[in-house]
Amino acid sequence: MKYVIIGNGIIALSSAFRLLQKCGSQDEIVIVGPADRVGSATLAAAAMQNSFAEIGAHSLKSDEDFFHFELSHKATREWPAFERDLIAAAGENLPKDCSQCEIYTGGCFEQGTYVINNTATDELDDKNFKAILQALEDFNEQHMLVDPADIPNYYPSQHKRATQAVYIPNEGWLNPRLVLEKLDNILANDDRVTVIDAKVTHLEAEGGQIKHVVTEGGECVSGDEYLLAAGAPTQSILENSKLDIETIKMFYGIGVSLEIVSPGYPHTKCIRTPNRGGACGVYTVPFYLGPGKSKEHIVIGASNYLSPEPVYHGRLISIEHLMRAATEEINGHFYNAQLVRTNVGWRPTSQDTFPLIGRSSLRNLTIATGTKRDGFHMSPVLSEVIADMLLHNPVDTRFSYFHPERELIKNVDRETGIDIVVESLMSEQYQHDYRPSNIRMNQQVRNTYRQDIEALHDKVGAVDWGIPPELVNMYRRGFAKVK
Repeated sequence: MKYVIIGNGIIALSSAFRLLQKCGSQDEIVIVGPADRVGSATLAAAAMQNSFAEIGAHSLKSDEDFFHFELSHKATREWPAFERDLIAAAGENLPKDCSQCEIYTGGCFEQGTYVINNTATDELDDKNFKAILQALEDFNEQHMLVDPADIPNYYPSQHKRATQAVYIPNEGWLNPRLVLEKLDNILANDDRVTVIDAKVTHLEAEGGQIKHVVTEGGECVSGDEYLLAAGAPTQSILENSKLDIETIKMFYGIGVSLEIVSPGYPHTKCIRTPNRGGACGVYTVPFYLGPGKSKEHIVIGASNYLSPEPVYHGRLISIEHLMRAATEEINGHFYNAQLVRTNVGWRPTSQDTFPLIGRSSLRNLTIATGTKRDGFHMSPVLSEVIADMLLHNPVDTRFSYFHPERELIKNVDRETGIDIVVESLMSEQYQHDYRPSNIRMNQQVRNTYRQDIEALHDKVGAVDWGIPPELVNMYRRGFAKVK
């Protein structure tokens, strides 16, 4: 059996790794993806293993959302074993910086996340923080409330200091670049794997199945089973392919993160706020470079906005906001930090914000994308499922929620959806220094937002369901449409 995998991010490569564990010695795997990985969401990630820290006031209200959280929670627990599997499989081919693995003593993989509740934005932070605490209690997850003043390397501005904080010891992070390099080495050194440095433009079908994929250089690559896991560019590949299937539309979730070096103030734990206004708030995460190397590198993130097309450079407003928010809300000493790198990643975001994972109606095509900002985190779990799909093995029937050719998931009613969007927009404004002169002005702004969002719902025919906050501008500009 010959498997062709389109894409070379974390979902594609971890799925290829799982296939190697499950398939036979005579099977072949071909991975097709550009070596430069422009726009890679994986390389721009802070790679936080956060499940509970991502909970919001409106989380876990539907079967689809609950299942998604279940997968996320499972992935958090599976990462240590998955990392051990990668190390064992790499053997002599471990990356240079992994050759003296420190996984259990503070290396590439570490654990411990502080979630802070400060007054930098508005009451949405309070609601989301309360929801995190409630979920931790409901699921009996280890945690402890802590005095924010005791958080290591936490030196916020006085007017933006936290009023409360919680420590979640089992939610951690990795260096995604080292993990990807490890997977590259494992796959490149297995005789069953062929890696092709090329960008796929489209797929060609015949007789109800994929015949071959076509690269930008005109090369045709054929196989028996195909996995399309190219992240956000999956949308353009499908559009160019003109296949007889209709999938949920995908967008580019443009995310910017920053790598800094902070002399004298190395991080030992992840520090983050709750989710804010359609994004993940502000976070700072240790960035492990390797044994004996500087431990003063930190990743700051992350911005988020949706686009129907790729964006190759970070917007100044995003970069400025991240630097200022991290300095004011987490560590004032970052004023002296040095900017090492600006990362731009294209988070694959579907029109209903849920993943697209499943075998398509074409007999030999499986699609895996739409993981938004959870792809790296959930890869140990999703890769296992995707490999089973390619092998025609049974998987949890609830994955039908995420079938690529499904109807849009409309998991909130109209009024709740409008409330969520208005809350998100107000939170976003407070993040960018909105300060109303009085309470009446604040209510007027909210009313204006509500009228606008109600009109948008009317315009697109959202009579009994709510538009996700991330998708508002895509619906407003006509890029997102309801069938």
